[in-house]
Parts: sequence; structure tokens; C-alpha cells
Amino acid sequence: GNAIDAMVAVQTVLGLVEPQSSGLGGGSFLVYYDAAKNRMTTFDGRETAPMEATPKLFLDGSGQPMKFMDAVIGGRSVGTPGTVRLLADVHEKLGTKPWPDLLKPAETLATDGFAVSPRLASLIAAEGDRLKKNDQARTYFFDAAGAPLKAGTILKNPDYAQTLTTLAQQGADAFYSGPLAQSIVKTVREAAGNPGVLSLPDLANYRIKEREPVCAAYRGLDICGMGPPSSGAVAIGQMLGILENFDIKALGPDNVESWRMIGDAQRLAFADRERYVA
Repeated sequence: GNAIDAMVAVQTVLGLVEPQSSGLGGGSFLVYYDAAKNRMTTFDGRETAPMEATPKLFLDGSGQPMKFMDAVIGGRSVGTPGTVRLLADVHEKLGTKPWPDLLKPAETLATDGFAVSPRLASLIAAEGDRLKKNDQARTYFFDAAGAPLKAGTILKNPDYAQTLTTLAQQGADAFYSGPLAQSIVKTVREAAGNPGVLSLPDLANYRIKEREPVCAAYRGLDICGMGPPSSGAVAIGQMLGILENFDIKALGPDNVESWRMIGDAQRLAFADRERYVA
């Protein structure tokens, strides 16, 4: 296969073995370079706000901003997920291998089990109190005695395998309508203590957007990446634009001035990111 085929296979495996970072319930950006055409493009699969979201969504009963984790845990912070649609749409346009074949590795791994990584084990332990608030998470990430799973534990996820089987047979539409979509919406809207406003129309109407990359010149090179709604390429371009005024190479990687300049460039770019890009 090609890079797009690999992306689908890798992303679905990551959704299983790195649930803390990369699940099917989130969003994705894709920067794609076609070497044959010498053309770069990007695909925006970022989560979108539910249509029922209002400016008051993250205010408490007294009209004050909620604390970060109070807003995050539960359904309130859940946006319309874009990853599955991005995988399917881009694969249909640019992939070469059959869609079901690409989901099979993750499906097999979910059925047979995978070894919990040290990083995942440490995060389960660190986030234990929050994870235990959800019955499914508690059952999945903790043993029968209530202890967090240790690194090396073989963990099976038959529900994830079944989801992938459904997607393999019915395509991405099965994620955005029908029983899977109904289950997602029900879970979000009935989240205990912090329900969200995601709806079936949100899922049904979700679309991927192809966008021009954002590029910045740096010492004779074009540095390109994902533009808004990502701040990545904008911030990187700004940092490099600042640093191009200094001879970083002459200073060298062990010079404290090199790191001060890089740190200052990052700080300024992040300040603008928060004020203007957001």
C-alpha cells in the first residue's frame, strides 16, 4: 500500500493502544504531500462544536467559568469527532488497499489483546480518580480488585474490535448514523454530572475540509504545515521568522543564548496564538 493506507492502519491501532492520545472519538489533521505532482495539501478533520453549544456552555450556575477539569470530564467538552470521517474520505480519494484490510490489524489486536505500555500504565495510575468516575473506564482500566493495570498486562477490547468490524463492513457512515452514532450521542448527553449537547444531526452533518497548507520561508526553505483551525504552522512560521534574524548555527546547540532565543521565540508565538489565532 501507500502512506494513506499505512495511516489508516496505524491510526486505528493507536486508537486501541494509546487511548489517552489518539482515539476514534477525537479529531485529526492531515498534511499530505504528493511527490508525483509536487503538491502539498491538508485535510481538516478537527472536532467541531455541537450545534447546541452556546457561549454559556462552560459557565457554572453562577455564570463563572468552570474549572478546566470540571468542564473536561464528562460530556460537556465533547465535540463532533472527525477522525473516522477523515480516514475514510482520504482513503477513498488516495488509498490503494481495500478499506477492510487496513482495519484488520487493529481488529485482531483488540480481539487477541495487547500489552499495556509503561506510559499507558503510568497514566492510568495518575488519572485513576477521574477514570473511575466512568463505569466503563473503571472496568476496562482497572483489575477486579480496583488496582490500575500494570505495564505488560494483556488487555483485550472486544467492543473496539466490534466497532472496527462494523466500520469495515459499512464504512464511515456507520459511525455517523445508526446504532453507533445513537450510542455516542446517548453517552455524551447522559454523562453523569456533566452532560453534553452533541446530537445526531451534528454527526450526520460532519464534513472533512481540504485546505491550503500554511507555509513560511526560512533560510531559503518553505516550511509548510496545517493552518487554522490548527495553530501549528502559524506558530512555527512565526518562531522561525524571529530566529532567522540570528545566527543560531554559529552559536551552536550548547550555547545558552541559542536556547534563550528559541524560548523567547516560542513564548512570543504562543502569546500571539492565544490572543489572535484562537
